[in-house]
Amino acid sequence: MAEPNMLKLAQQGNPKAIAAMINRSLRAKHIIVKVNRKDDCLQVLVESAQIPNQKTMVSFIRQGLTKLGVETIKTVQVYGRQKGQDSFAWNQSFEIESSPPQVADVHDSDPDVNLHQTPEDVAAENDISSSSQSPVLEPPPGSNFAKVPSHAAGGYTSSDNRQPSDHTPHRSTQSRHSQPRQPMKPLSVGNVVSAGVRLYRDRFKLYFGLAFQAFLWGIVPIYGWAKSYQIQAIISRHAFSEFAEQPETIESIRNQLDRKMWDFWTAQILIGLIAFAVNIGLSIVSSIVVGIVSSLELVMILVKYGIYFWIYTHLFITELPLAVEGNMNPKTAINRSWELSKGFVPNIMGIIAVATLITIPLGLIVLIPILITIPTVLINPSLEALLTALGMLVPLLVIAFACISLLVMPFWQIIKALIYYDLRNRREGTGVQLRH
Repeated sequence: MAEPNMLKLAQQGNPKAIAAMINRSLRAKHIIVKVNRKDDCLQVLVESAQIPNQKTMVSFIRQGLTKLGVETIKTVQVYGRQKGQDSFAWNQSFEIESSPPQVADVHDSDPDVNLHQTPEDVAAENDISSSSQSPVLEPPPGSNFAKVPSHAAGGYTSSDNRQPSDHTPHRSTQSRHSQPRQPMKPLSVGNVVSAGVRLYRDRFKLYFGLAFQAFLWGIVPIYGWAKSYQIQAIISRHAFSEFAEQPETIESIRNQLDRKMWDFWTAQILIGLIAFAVNIGLSIVSSIVVGIVSSLELVMILVKYGIYFWIYTHLFITELPLAVEGNMNPKTAINRSWELSKGFVPNIMGIIAVATLITIPLGLIVLIPILITIPTVLINPSLEALLTALGMLVPLLVIAFACISLLVMPFWQIIKALIYYDLRNRREGTGVQLRH
C-alpha cells in the first residue's frame, strides 16, 4: 500500500507520485515508466530492455489510474519503446473513466502475463487501425520524451503541479514557468545550476514563504536560530524529494525534522568551530612563513583562503544527510558530507562560484537606499542633512539586506540539495531513497 502522502499526491494528479507508484509495481519486471502531465492529459512513457507489451501495459495503466480515481486527468497517452531507442514502438491514447478513489496502490501486474513484445508483434499490431491508436512514433509536442537520459531510472516528470484548466489536452502548451525538469546528468556546473534555477522558479512562492519564516525565527536568539536552520533544511529536503522522484509535502517533512531541530543548530556550531580553528591555524602558519620570507605574503594569503574554501566545500552539504538520512547526528552528518564530497571538490567549487555570480545582481538592491539618501545630502550639504540621511540609510539598508536574504537563501538550499542528490547517485546509484 502506498504511503498516505504519496497516495494523496497521486490522486491529485501529481505526475511524480503517479510515476513512483507505477514504477514500484513494475520494478520486479525491469520496466521503467516516465510520466509527464499537460493540463488534463497524462503522458506515460513505458521503457524496458524489450519492447513493452502494448495491450497489457495500456490495460495495466488504465486500471491503475481508474482505481486511483484521479478526477483531474481526462486523457491518457501511453508510449512504449525499447530502452536506448529514440523512437516509439507503439503509442495509444484513451479516456480515463472516473471512479471513487480507493485506498490502494497501483496493483502489481500478473506475473504470468507477458509484458514484452517482439518487433514482429508490434508491427502486426500497428497495422490494425484503431480510433485510439496512432501509427506515428514521434514524441508528443513539448514532451521531450526522446531527450530523457537512459540512466534516469527515477523517470521523467513534470514540474507543473497546478490544477488543470478546461482547455483541451492537445491544444494548450506549457508556459516557460512550467517547463518540465529533466533528471540531471552527472555532476556539472551547468546541469546543477540550471536545474536549481528551474526549481527555484517553479517553487518560488512556496520556498519564499519558508524563507520568510526562517528569517523571522532568525531574529529570536538560540531557539529561533535552531528553528531557522530547521526550516532551511526543510527547503533542501523538499528539493531533494522533487529530484529523487519521491515527492513529499512540506507538512510531512516538517513533522519528521521537528525532532532534529537542535541537531541542525549543533551542526552549524560545529562547522563554525571548525572554521575558527582552521582560520587560527592557517593564520599562525602564514605569520611564521611571512616572518621568514616577507615576499611570500600574497602567496600565503592565497594559500590560506584556498585551503579555507576547500574545507568549506567539503562541509557545504552537511544539513542534507541530517535532513534526508536516518541515524544521523551532527558529527556523523559532517563526516558524511566530507566523504561524499571527496573527489568532487573542484566541481562543487565551480558550482558555488557560478551560483554566486547568478546571485550578485541581487546585491544591486543595496544601491537603492543609497540612491534614495544621496540627494538629501547633495541638496543641503550640512551636518544636519548628513545625520538625516544616515537615519534613513541604516533602516533602508537593513530592509535591503533582508530582501536579499529572503531571495537568495532558498536558491542556495536548492543548490545544496542538488549537489547532494547527484553525489549520492554517483556513489550509490540511482536508487536513492528517503529515510524517515
